[in-house]
Amino acid sequence: MNTRKFLSICGVIGACTLSQLSPVYASTATPNTSTAQTVNQSRLLPLEGGSNFRDLGGYQTTDHKTVRSGMLFRSGAMANLTAKDEAYLNKHNFKTVVDLRSQEELDLFPNQWVKHNSDINYVNYQYSIKDIQGSLKNKEVKSYGAGNFYLSIADRLQPQLKLYFAELLQEHTPLVVNCSAGQDRTGFASAMLLSALGVPRDVIIEDYLLSTQYRNPKNEMGSVDLKKAAKTNDFAKMMLHYTDNGKVTEAKPLITQDGTPYISIAFAQIEEQYGTVENYLERAIGVDQKDIAKLKSLYLQ
Repeated sequence: MNTRKFLSICGVIGACTLSQLSPVYASTATPNTSTAQTVNQSRLLPLEGGSNFRDLGGYQTTDHKTVRSGMLFRSGAMANLTAKDEAYLNKHNFKTVVDLRSQEELDLFPNQWVKHNSDINYVNYQYSIKDIQGSLKNKEVKSYGAGNFYLSIADRLQPQLKLYFAELLQEHTPLVVNCSAGQDRTGFASAMLLSALGVPRDVIIEDYLLSTQYRNPKNEMGSVDLKKAAKTNDFAKMMLHYTDNGKVTEAKPLITQDGTPYISIAFAQIEEQYGTVENYLERAIGVDQKDIAKLKSLYLQ
């Protein structure tokens, strides 16, 4: 399917850089609550200063196996975790944090938990938010807005995904992968993992859409003065531009105006370019069928 045609079917998409900063879309943008697996509140960790920190365990695969709980987690920024939160997380014996954020985001909202716990392996691919901003300054962005980010997310996140899957294959778990909101970059990484494990596409999409209700933007922002930070930090400048002048706003639905989930744009692009997610993982990420079999043996039961 031609991706440009796919996007035109999706409708007009808000013109912002990351979907976490997009304007309000259709009020119907909520997960399909008929799937009990994806609305189980117990997968969200009870953290005072957390946002979108949840367990990927419990999902069933097409061959009737189940993703192991307590091993694979996803989250938004962890800059506002309390001492109580850190104590709770430490009981899970986390081995690895894979942080997908740019250097500007790390400077603005550092992860204090990993600084306090030297047993955690902190993994991050260093890049600048300018890399994303620069690549979005073209006519296509004006036409597709936030959807353009998902059009090329499979290419942009290749270095980060290589690190993510390497940690998973080395069984450096329990592991949590995160970005700022835990929905776009983290949503894509999680979708790729769940796809590799054999979780049905519709369940993967519903898991992706849960970010809207599981996010806590106030905890993601913390107490940082974006106006002041924007003088020297490009991510703060971007946040200031696309939020209500730096004020905390509600999480916005991750869909186009006609109700198409953004992650579907990424899947369509992958299938157009590579044929299947499995082909993408092998050719672009270096995760072959043998690796996928190992992932299934490690994280399914």
